[in-house]
Amino acid sequence: MKKWFKILLLVLGGILFFLSIDLVCIFTIHRPMFAIKKEEEKVYLGILYDTYYCDEFSLPQIKGKDTKFSCALNRDNESVFKVTEVRDVSMRISNITPSGAILIIRDMNQEPYIYGELYKIEKEVAGKWCELEPFLDHYGFNDIGYLVDQNNEITFTIDWEWLYGKLPKGNYRILKEVNHQYISSVFKIS
Repeated sequence: MKKWFKILLLVLGGILFFLSIDLVCIFTIHRPMFAIKKEEEKVYLGILYDTYYCDEFSLPQIKGKDTKFSCALNRDNESVFKVTEVRDVSMRISNITPSGAILIIRDMNQEPYIYGELYKIEKEVAGKWCELEPFLDHYGFNDIGYLVDQNNEITFTIDWEWLYGKLPKGNYRILKEVNHQYISSVFKIS
């Protein structure tokens, strides 16, 4: 029995060792050691997982076998969000980094709207807005309603790295929902 246990530990140890080497290679030389490259794509097909390299992400994406995946930018579809002017509501963005920003909404209505944490980010590609695909298949935002302060403003500190990763150079817009409508603020990562 001890002999089989030792063999099992040796096999599991070897598998963990090779997986560790593979992961180190992914993040250092930007390709897995034990995978086959798909022709003309930045996709490496491995035994247990596949590795994707997308210009939109700063880090390689590792997904389980047979997992549906596309690069962050949904190039096939133009934005499905219709941005409108909401009376007496404006939004501006500041302190922009590749990982996040501060969003300030000013609501001058006598009865201000209620604001949630939900946001979307889109990138401008060839004059069209394309929604970024999130890293996560299943995610959510806190469903809390926030009201403006005594200055008729509400400030959101947004860290989008957990959802979209660090954004590469480009023109973007962030969207927030206001009373079943979308407002946006355009920003640039340079």
